[in-house]
Amino acid sequence: MPELPDLTVVAEELNRRITGRMVIDASAPTAILVRATPEEIASLVGTRVGAARRRGKFLLLALDREGATERILAANPMLAGRFWITPSKERVRARTGLRLRLDGEEDLRYVDREMLGKLYLVAPDALDEIPGWPEMGPDADDPALTLEVFRQRIRRHPGELKPLLRNPRFVAGIGNAYSDEILWEAGLAPFRRRSTLSDEQIGHLYEAMRHVLGAAIERIRASVPPNVETQDRSFLKVHLRGGEPCPRCGRELRQIGGREATTFCRTCQPPM
Repeated sequence: MPELPDLTVVAEELNRRITGRMVIDASAPTAILVRATPEEIASLVGTRVGAARRRGKFLLLALDREGATERILAANPMLAGRFWITPSKERVRARTGLRLRLDGEEDLRYVDREMLGKLYLVAPDALDEIPGWPEMGPDADDPALTLEVFRQRIRRHPGELKPLLRNPRFVAGIGNAYSDEILWEAGLAPFRRRSTLSDEQIGHLYEAMRHVLGAAIERIRASVPPNVETQDRSFLKVHLRGGEPCPRCGRELRQIGGREATTFCRTCQPPM
């Protein structure tokens, strides 16, 4: 699942490669993935690609006309949604949700092999119409999310630490993979309850979150572009590495669950 570091780099690459280019054709080969009518999709012809940015686990792409943003494409890729920048002559893959043919004989395509992602096409002032958008907390890397603000927010959310980090109402942008990495970095068990944390441990959690996400963005910037459709997780220290030695203590990492597996070290991340 693309998370904050992945989508940050995808947005940067879209800005570098396709900003300012005109949409000369627009279609939805797999229309079920797009929350828009055929007429709304067709209306994108003649717009120009504007700025791309990330919010939580959404990628937002402005589509401009005459210098003003007319529509915003908001993509929540979920498990397997990916953007592709590809020559227009390339065959259209199965489960392509959206195809924007650009000047210069290239396409921007959204492909989702699991058919779980969602694409929304909304007016610039209508992002709150997207389910869950109004309730979204600050991005986990937002400079305004200081340690003090983090302390205030975490007090409102009970429950276990891993679901807490993945809860977009608390902080936005963290999913299954990076919650494992953050909790290992902080030395906190994923099933530990927030109410048991000391002030010092809350500080460790905040610093681990900032460090892990920032370091991941730098690694992905170096490894992924220009292939925005790829996802690099090779540098992760614990996620999906069950049975391997813990990078910190050498004990065997434990992994539980299936597709949404949780990986942790029972020694470095004690239950209390």
